[in-house]
Amino acid sequence: MVDDIFKEIKKATSIEKTEKLICNRYPEIHEIIEKSKTSYPRIDFSLIPKEIQELTKYGFLDEEGNLFDDTSKYNCLCPLTRLLYSIVWKNGDLKKIKHIVQGIKAANIKELCEKKDGLVFYNFGKFLTKTGHPIIDQHVLRAFAVFKTKENDCEKIEKLRKKNTFNCPSLIECYKKWIQSLKLDNSNKNLYRIDKLLFALGKTIKKGKHTNSP
Repeated sequence: MVDDIFKEIKKATSIEKTEKLICNRYPEIHEIIEKSKTSYPRIDFSLIPKEIQELTKYGFLDEEGNLFDDTSKYNCLCPLTRLLYSIVWKNGDLKKIKHIVQGIKAANIKELCEKKDGLVFYNFGKFLTKTGHPIIDQHVLRAFAVFKTKENDCEKIEKLRKKNTFNCPSLIECYKKWIQSLKLDNSNKNLYRIDKLLFALGKTIKKGKHTNSP
């Protein structure tokens, strides 16, 4: 399954046709994609460095990208913004915002440089700028790591299957180079659909329902 899905994406000229082919061939992939549609609809807006600079200028973000902690300041914002802030607050994710902000600000920087933490959110920030950066998440990285492993290395594949966190800059950069090698253009629509397929594959691997062979 793993090699087959990566090979189909590699030769794809239409991500819609490839997604349909893969989903028909692997019902478990189709099931996960269908379940994730409401939780992860396609993001049809962008955020750019200039907008981050404005948020910093008006005091909503500090220089590191953290949200201002005086919440009375947000009374001037629209109800939707305050509602979304409340969800982030309730989930305890306020400290993750800075990684997305740093990714947006570094949209034109190809390498991760000294960035060692928050890599998933950092790269998600880059994706939001619509400059051709793919979405990075743990399930996608698991799928890619298994794909890059020799199919007869069962011990390593089993370790990767059980691994929860892939905080490896070199693996991320290797995945990005693979994305850039595709026939598909790096539009957000294509990158989103590729992420959906590999997200589902990574979850399937996690469950132990896979094989690293054609």
